[in-house]
Amino acid sequence: MNPLLIICLIMGIAARRYVSYPEQLVPSINWWLITVALPCLILTLIPHTTINRESLVPVAGMWCVFLGALAVAVIIGNILSWPRAVTGVVALVAGIGNTSFMGYPIVQSYYGAAGLQVAVIADQVGSFIILSTFGVMVMALCSGQTPTVKIIAQKVVTFPPFIALCLSLAIKPLGGLPEFLQTSFSQIGATLTPLALFYVGLQIALRPPRGGISPLITGVVWKLVAAPLVVWAFVVVSGASSLTQQVTVIEGAMAPMIAAAIMAQRAGLQPVLANAIQGYAILLSFITIPIWHTLLSM
Repeated sequence: MNPLLIICLIMGIAARRYVSYPEQLVPSINWWLITVALPCLILTLIPHTTINRESLVPVAGMWCVFLGALAVAVIIGNILSWPRAVTGVVALVAGIGNTSFMGYPIVQSYYGAAGLQVAVIADQVGSFIILSTFGVMVMALCSGQTPTVKIIAQKVVTFPPFIALCLSLAIKPLGGLPEFLQTSFSQIGATLTPLALFYVGLQIALRPPRGGISPLITGVVWKLVAAPLVVWAFVVVSGASSLTQQVTVIEGAMAPMIAAAIMAQRAGLQPVLANAIQGYAILLSFITIPIWHTLLSM
Protein backbone atom coordinates (compact mmCIF):
# COMPACT_ATOMS: atom_id res chain seq x y z
CA MET A 1 0.00 0.00 0.00
CA ASN A 2 1.01 3.63 -0.51
CA PRO A 3 3.20 4.66 2.47
CA LEU A 4 1.69 8.17 2.33
CA LEU A 5 -1.62 6.79 3.61
CA ILE A 6 -0.02 5.21 6.67
CA ILE A 7 2.36 8.11 7.39
CA CYS A 8 -0.36 10.79 7.34
CA LEU A 9 -2.68 8.66 9.46
CA ILE A 10 0.06 8.02 12.04
CA MET A 11 0.97 11.73 12.10
CA GLY A 12 -2.64 12.60 12.89
CA ILE A 13 -2.84 10.00 15.66
CA ALA A 14 0.45 11.26 17.12
CA ALA A 15 -0.70 14.89 16.96
CA ARG A 16 -3.91 14.03 18.78
CA ARG A 17 -1.98 12.31 21.56
CA TYR A 18 1.16 14.40 21.96
CA VAL A 19 0.64 17.87 20.41
CA SER A 20 -1.40 20.84 21.62
CA TYR A 21 -3.17 22.20 18.53
CA PRO A 22 -5.56 25.17 18.00
CA GLU A 23 -9.22 24.56 18.77
CA GLN A 24 -10.24 25.60 15.26
CA LEU A 25 -7.82 23.24 13.51
CA VAL A 26 -10.29 20.38 13.07
CA PRO A 27 -13.22 22.46 11.71
CA SER A 28 -10.80 24.40 9.50
CA ILE A 29 -9.45 21.22 7.90
CA ASN A 30 -13.05 20.01 7.57
CA TRP A 31 -14.01 23.19 5.70
CA TRP A 32 -11.02 22.98 3.35
CA LEU A 33 -11.63 19.35 2.44
CA ILE A 34 -15.34 19.68 1.66
CA THR A 35 -15.43 23.21 0.23
CA VAL A 36 -12.14 23.47 -1.67
CA ALA A 37 -10.08 20.31 -2.15
CA LEU A 38 -12.86 17.85 -3.01
CA PRO A 39 -14.61 20.14 -5.55
CA CYS A 40 -11.27 20.90 -7.23
CA LEU A 41 -10.56 17.20 -7.57
CA ILE A 42 -13.99 16.53 -9.07
CA LEU A 43 -13.56 19.36 -11.59
CA THR A 44 -10.27 17.91 -12.80
CA LEU A 45 -11.35 14.26 -13.09
CA ILE A 46 -15.02 14.03 -14.10
CA PRO A 47 -14.71 15.82 -17.49
CA HIS A 48 -12.08 13.27 -18.59
CA THR A 49 -13.89 10.12 -17.44
CA THR A 50 -15.07 7.93 -20.35
CA ILE A 51 -18.30 6.02 -19.85
CA ASN A 52 -19.30 2.89 -21.82
CA ARG A 53 -21.48 -0.15 -21.21
CA GLU A 54 -18.95 -2.03 -19.07
CA SER A 55 -18.38 1.14 -17.05
CA LEU A 56 -21.83 0.63 -15.56
CA VAL A 57 -20.56 -2.43 -13.65
CA PRO A 58 -18.25 -0.61 -11.19
CA VAL A 59 -20.82 2.16 -10.84
CA ALA A 60 -23.56 -0.36 -10.03
CA GLY A 61 -21.18 -2.09 -7.63
CA MET A 62 -20.84 1.10 -5.58
CA TRP A 63 -24.64 1.41 -5.50
CA CYS A 64 -24.83 -2.17 -4.16
CA VAL A 65 -22.57 -1.12 -1.28
CA PHE A 66 -24.62 1.98 -0.45
CA LEU A 67 -28.08 0.47 -0.79
CA GLY A 68 -26.97 -2.61 1.14
CA ALA A 69 -25.63 -0.45 3.98
CA LEU A 70 -28.87 1.52 4.04
CA ALA A 71 -30.96 -1.66 4.21
CA VAL A 72 -28.75 -3.23 6.90
CA ALA A 73 -28.76 -0.05 8.99
CA VAL A 74 -32.54 0.32 8.82
CA ILE A 75 -33.27 -3.36 9.56
CA ILE A 76 -30.80 -3.76 12.41
CA GLY A 77 -31.56 -0.28 13.69
CA ASN A 78 -35.26 -1.13 13.96
CA ILE A 79 -34.52 -4.44 15.68
CA LEU A 80 -32.16 -2.83 18.21
CA SER A 81 -34.08 0.46 18.49
CA TRP A 82 -31.22 2.69 17.38
CA PRO A 83 -31.84 6.45 17.32
CA ARG A 84 -32.35 7.87 13.84
CA ALA A 85 -28.96 9.60 13.95
CA VAL A 86 -27.19 6.29 14.64
CA THR A 87 -28.97 4.60 11.73
CA GLY A 88 -27.95 7.50 9.50
CA VAL A 89 -24.29 7.29 10.49
CA VAL A 90 -24.08 3.54 9.82
CA ALA A 91 -25.78 3.94 6.42
CA LEU A 92 -23.72 6.96 5.39
CA VAL A 93 -20.27 5.99 6.67
CA ALA A 94 -20.46 2.25 5.92
CA GLY A 95 -22.25 2.82 2.61
CA ILE A 96 -19.68 4.94 0.76
CA GLY A 97 -16.13 3.68 0.38
CA ASN A 98 -12.85 5.55 0.15
CA THR A 99 -12.61 4.62 -3.51
CA SER A 100 -10.25 7.45 -4.45
CA PHE A 101 -7.69 8.42 -1.84
CA MET A 102 -7.16 4.89 -0.64
CA GLY A 103 -8.64 3.20 -3.71
CA TYR A 104 -6.51 4.75 -6.44
CA PRO A 105 -3.04 3.92 -5.06
CA ILE A 106 -4.11 0.46 -3.90
CA VAL A 107 -5.77 -0.46 -7.22
CA GLN A 108 -2.85 0.91 -9.20
CA SER A 109 -0.39 -1.13 -7.15
CA TYR A 110 -2.43 -4.30 -7.79
CA TYR A 111 -3.69 -3.82 -11.36
CA GLY A 112 -1.67 -1.02 -12.98
CA ALA A 113 -2.95 1.80 -15.18
CA ALA A 114 -5.74 -0.30 -16.72
CA GLY A 115 -7.15 -1.06 -13.29
CA LEU A 116 -6.88 2.59 -12.28
CA GLN A 117 -9.20 3.58 -15.14
CA VAL A 118 -11.87 1.27 -13.74
CA ALA A 119 -11.28 2.67 -10.26
CA VAL A 120 -11.76 6.24 -11.48
CA ILE A 121 -15.14 5.34 -12.97
CA ALA A 122 -16.23 3.53 -9.79
CA ASP A 123 -15.20 6.53 -7.73
CA GLN A 124 -16.17 9.52 -9.84
CA VAL A 125 -19.39 8.22 -11.41
CA GLY A 126 -20.30 5.93 -8.52
CA SER A 127 -19.15 7.00 -5.07
CA PHE A 128 -19.01 10.76 -5.60
CA ILE A 129 -22.47 10.91 -7.17
CA ILE A 130 -23.88 8.80 -4.32
CA LEU A 131 -22.18 11.07 -1.77
CA SER A 132 -23.33 14.27 -3.46
CA THR A 133 -26.97 13.22 -3.83
CA PHE A 134 -28.31 10.35 -1.76
CA GLY A 135 -25.59 10.74 0.86
CA VAL A 136 -26.75 14.30 1.48
CA MET A 137 -30.37 13.12 1.60
CA VAL A 138 -29.57 10.50 4.25
CA MET A 139 -27.69 13.15 6.22
CA ALA A 140 -30.69 15.50 6.11
CA LEU A 141 -33.24 12.82 6.97
CA CYS A 142 -31.27 11.63 10.00
CA SER A 143 -29.93 14.91 11.38
CA GLY A 144 -32.70 15.34 13.94
CA GLN A 145 -34.86 17.74 11.97
CA THR A 146 -38.14 17.09 10.20
CA PRO A 147 -36.93 17.38 6.63
CA THR A 148 -39.06 18.46 3.72
CA VAL A 149 -38.38 17.97 0.04
CA LYS A 150 -37.33 21.63 -0.08
CA ILE A 151 -34.82 21.22 2.77
CA ILE A 152 -33.31 18.06 1.26
CA ALA A 153 -33.12 19.64 -2.20
CA GLN A 154 -31.50 22.75 -0.73
CA LYS A 155 -28.85 20.66 1.01
CA VAL A 156 -28.13 18.77 -2.22
CA VAL A 157 -27.89 21.76 -4.56
CA THR A 158 -25.79 23.83 -2.14
CA PHE A 159 -23.34 21.02 -1.30
CA PRO A 160 -19.97 22.13 -2.81
CA PRO A 161 -19.01 18.72 -4.29
CA PHE A 162 -22.45 18.47 -5.95
CA ILE A 163 -22.01 21.93 -7.47
CA ALA A 164 -18.59 20.85 -8.73
CA LEU A 165 -20.13 17.68 -10.17
CA CYS A 166 -22.73 19.68 -12.11
CA LEU A 167 -20.07 22.05 -13.43
CA SER A 168 -17.91 19.09 -14.42
CA LEU A 169 -20.71 17.54 -16.46
CA ALA A 170 -21.40 20.92 -18.09
CA ILE A 171 -17.80 21.39 -19.24
CA LYS A 172 -17.28 17.75 -20.24
CA PRO A 173 -18.31 18.38 -23.89
CA LEU A 174 -15.73 21.19 -23.98
CA GLY A 175 -12.92 18.86 -22.97
CA GLY A 176 -12.72 19.99 -19.37
CA LEU A 177 -11.00 22.94 -17.77
CA PRO A 178 -8.44 25.16 -19.51
CA GLU A 179 -4.93 23.83 -19.04
CA PHE A 180 -3.86 26.43 -16.48
CA LEU A 181 -6.93 25.73 -14.33
CA GLN A 182 -6.57 21.97 -14.76
CA THR A 183 -3.02 22.13 -13.41
CA SER A 184 -3.87 24.48 -10.56
CA PHE A 185 -7.00 22.61 -9.48
CA SER A 186 -5.16 19.27 -9.65
CA GLN A 187 -2.54 20.60 -7.26
CA ILE A 188 -5.20 21.94 -4.90
CA GLY A 189 -7.14 18.66 -5.08
CA ALA A 190 -3.95 16.75 -4.27
CA THR A 191 -4.02 18.29 -0.78
CA LEU A 192 -7.04 16.16 0.05
CA THR A 193 -5.18 12.88 0.50
CA PRO A 194 -2.60 13.95 3.12
CA LEU A 195 -4.93 16.40 4.88
CA ALA A 196 -7.87 14.01 4.98
CA LEU A 197 -5.83 11.14 6.41
CA PHE A 198 -4.18 13.48 8.92
CA TYR A 199 -7.69 14.66 9.83
CA VAL A 200 -8.81 11.07 10.35
CA GLY A 201 -5.82 10.37 12.57
CA LEU A 202 -6.54 13.55 14.52
CA GLN A 203 -10.13 12.44 15.08
CA ILE A 204 -9.63 8.71 15.37
CA ALA A 205 -10.97 7.13 18.54
CA LEU A 206 -10.26 3.43 18.86
CA ARG A 207 -12.78 2.88 21.59
CA PRO A 208 -16.45 1.92 21.44
CA PRO A 209 -18.75 4.96 21.40
CA ARG A 210 -21.26 5.45 24.17
CA GLY A 211 -24.52 3.58 23.77
CA GLY A 212 -23.14 0.20 22.78
CA ILE A 213 -20.92 -1.30 20.12
CA SER A 214 -23.57 -2.82 17.86
CA PRO A 215 -23.57 0.12 15.38
CA LEU A 216 -19.76 0.06 15.29
CA ILE A 217 -19.61 -3.69 14.62
CA THR A 218 -22.41 -3.47 12.05
CA GLY A 219 -20.70 -0.68 10.13
CA VAL A 220 -17.24 -2.24 10.10
CA VAL A 221 -18.39 -5.78 9.26
CA TRP A 222 -20.65 -4.55 6.47
CA LYS A 223 -17.99 -2.36 4.87
CA LEU A 224 -15.04 -4.73 5.05
CA VAL A 225 -16.66 -8.18 4.80
CA ALA A 226 -20.30 -8.26 3.70
CA ALA A 227 -20.20 -5.47 1.10
CA PRO A 228 -17.34 -6.99 -0.92
CA LEU A 229 -19.16 -10.34 -0.88
CA VAL A 230 -22.32 -8.70 -2.24
CA VAL A 231 -20.34 -6.86 -4.91
CA TRP A 232 -18.49 -10.05 -5.87
CA ALA A 233 -21.79 -11.89 -6.33
CA PHE A 234 -23.03 -9.03 -8.50
CA VAL A 235 -19.98 -8.78 -10.78
CA VAL A 236 -19.86 -12.54 -11.34
CA VAL A 237 -23.27 -12.43 -13.04
CA SER A 238 -22.57 -9.11 -14.80
CA GLY A 239 -20.52 -10.60 -17.62
CA ALA A 240 -17.81 -7.95 -17.21
CA SER A 241 -14.14 -8.64 -17.86
CA SER A 242 -12.01 -10.18 -15.13
CA LEU A 243 -10.17 -6.90 -14.56
CA THR A 244 -13.39 -4.93 -14.13
CA GLN A 245 -14.76 -7.55 -11.77
CA GLN A 246 -11.67 -7.61 -9.57
CA VAL A 247 -11.25 -3.84 -9.38
CA THR A 248 -14.94 -3.38 -8.59
CA VAL A 249 -14.71 -5.84 -5.68
CA ILE A 250 -11.53 -4.20 -4.34
CA GLU A 251 -13.18 -0.78 -4.52
CA GLY A 252 -16.21 -2.21 -2.73
CA ALA A 253 -13.87 -3.46 0.00
CA MET A 254 -12.35 -0.05 0.74
CA ALA A 255 -12.73 1.50 4.18
CA PRO A 256 -15.34 4.29 4.53
CA MET A 257 -14.91 7.47 2.53
CA ILE A 258 -13.38 10.20 4.68
CA ALA A 259 -15.75 12.80 3.25
CA ALA A 260 -18.76 10.73 4.33
CA ALA A 261 -17.56 10.72 7.94
CA ILE A 262 -16.84 14.45 7.72
CA MET A 263 -20.38 15.03 6.44
CA ALA A 264 -21.80 13.06 9.35
CA GLN A 265 -19.79 15.15 11.78
CA ARG A 266 -20.84 18.43 10.17
CA ALA A 267 -24.48 17.40 10.47
CA GLY A 268 -24.04 16.45 14.13
CA LEU A 269 -24.77 12.80 13.39
CA GLN A 270 -23.00 10.93 16.19
CA PRO A 271 -19.47 12.18 15.35
CA VAL A 272 -17.83 9.80 17.85
CA LEU A 273 -19.53 6.81 16.20
CA ALA A 274 -18.68 8.05 12.71
CA ASN A 275 -15.01 8.42 13.61
CA ALA A 276 -14.96 5.05 15.39
CA ILE A 277 -16.42 3.18 12.38
CA GLN A 278 -14.00 4.94 10.07
CA GLY A 279 -10.98 4.53 12.35
CA TYR A 280 -11.39 0.82 13.00
CA ALA A 281 -12.30 0.15 9.37
CA ILE A 282 -9.28 2.01 8.00
CA LEU A 283 -6.86 0.14 10.26
CA LEU A 284 -8.49 -3.25 9.63
CA SER A 285 -8.65 -2.63 5.87
CA PHE A 286 -4.86 -2.87 5.71
CA ILE A 287 -5.46 -6.54 6.58
CA THR A 288 -8.73 -7.27 4.76
CA ILE A 289 -7.93 -5.69 1.38
CA PRO A 290 -4.85 -7.89 0.76
CA ILE A 291 -7.00 -10.88 1.74
CA TRP A 292 -9.65 -9.91 -0.83
CA HIS A 293 -6.95 -9.41 -3.46
CA THR A 294 -5.56 -12.87 -2.75
CA LEU A 295 -9.01 -14.48 -2.96
CA LEU A 296 -9.76 -12.70 -6.25
CA SER A 297 -6.44 -13.87 -7.71
CA MET A 298 -7.05 -17.55 -6.97
